[in-house]
Amino acid sequence: MGKILYQCSHLVKRIPVHIQVRGLDPGEPVTVRALAVSYYGRLFQSRAHYEADGVGTLDLTRDSSQGGDYTGVEPMGLMWSLTPAGMENPYVRMVQRSVLKKPLRLEVTVHRAHNQTGLLLGQVLASARVERWYATPEIRAIRVREGAVRGSFFLPAGDGPFPGVIDMFGDEGGLHEFRASLLACRGFATLALPYFAFEDLPPIMKDLNLDYFAQAAKFVQNHPKVKGPKIGVIGSGKGAELAFSMATFLPEVAAVVSINGCISNTGTALQCGQVILPGLPFDLDKITVTSSGVYDVKETLVDPLDPAYGDSLIPIEKADSHFLFVVGEDDKQWNSSLYADLAIKRLEEHGKKNYTLLSYPNAGHRIDPPNSPFFPVALDRWLGVPVLGGGQCKAHAIAQEESWKKILEFLKMHLR
Repeated sequence: MGKILYQCSHLVKRIPVHIQVRGLDPGEPVTVRALAVSYYGRLFQSRAHYEADGVGTLDLTRDSSQGGDYTGVEPMGLMWSLTPAGMENPYVRMVQRSVLKKPLRLEVTVHRAHNQTGLLLGQVLASARVERWYATPEIRAIRVREGAVRGSFFLPAGDGPFPGVIDMFGDEGGLHEFRASLLACRGFATLALPYFAFEDLPPIMKDLNLDYFAQAAKFVQNHPKVKGPKIGVIGSGKGAELAFSMATFLPEVAAVVSINGCISNTGTALQCGQVILPGLPFDLDKITVTSSGVYDVKETLVDPLDPAYGDSLIPIEKADSHFLFVVGEDDKQWNSSLYADLAIKRLEEHGKKNYTLLSYPNAGHRIDPPNSPFFPVALDRWLGVPVLGGGQCKAHAIAQEESWKKILEFLKMHLR
């Protein structure tokens, strides 16, 4: 009997991929595998063990995985459990560029029997190709070269006006578009804003100036399809710190989403008009190395409360913005839980309750939109070594799913 693999809905913004298998023998054990090719041509894979039901069908929205890279009923488990295929570079992170032109392509195959890790897969019984787009065809992307500002501005379909958002990532640099395009799919006019290592921006992160971010805020605020007068900022890691500083010194920022950010300005100085926030330094002598050669950098950032570095603290109590703190409690890149607690304490000491805390047990550093692959270890661009990010795969996937819903609700509420 022929085997059929059925897949529906391949847009990230819509319902999950629905994978069904028909024509198996009743109770037949199979391994379902996903093989993905990243923008740079690198291979990633995941696999899970299933058994067909009494009539020889399998449905990943209904049936429970019994082993492999995840267990339980996880319709999108094959997506968020993707890891590098092969051992040539096991710590490379999946990066997606050019989100409007090139989807993430996957091949999903069904193999006879339950494959054990490290062994060859069984006979192929069925296969299908899946495309995961980060935006609908109606989303418009504009490459921004406005004064000093660089980036990509994503506009939702329709006439607007739309709430405006700036989206920033951490100290890996470059332009990251995938979250901005997904926010546009949800009705936010979003500027993906790089601040170094892109086009004619400085090649390294050194001596930042808030004027650059103020220009970006004005670009978004003044765009004819942005409702204004206030905008939101979402940032991960270093991007969250910059979001804090924008909210503190720029009155047009009404909502800030911090994903594993620090309450201090770290790494390099940030000039904010007449105020200079020195960079809270890293003590590289505190790096430890695991037996597998992975670097643990969690304790390297100097204590933000060290009196010698008090000038690095961002005075967020001066901000009129609302804050959403998203924290992975198992963040191994730095102590995100502590930094969120310090930020909240600082707000409360000044009589402010303008915050919400989302804290996720066993979630790591890089909390991305739903179904993004999980990387507990990733190659650090600047150190050139594998660095712990922390987290456990399933718990991290839950954090991504739940926090995304809350982020969208938060931005809608405060940018009305």
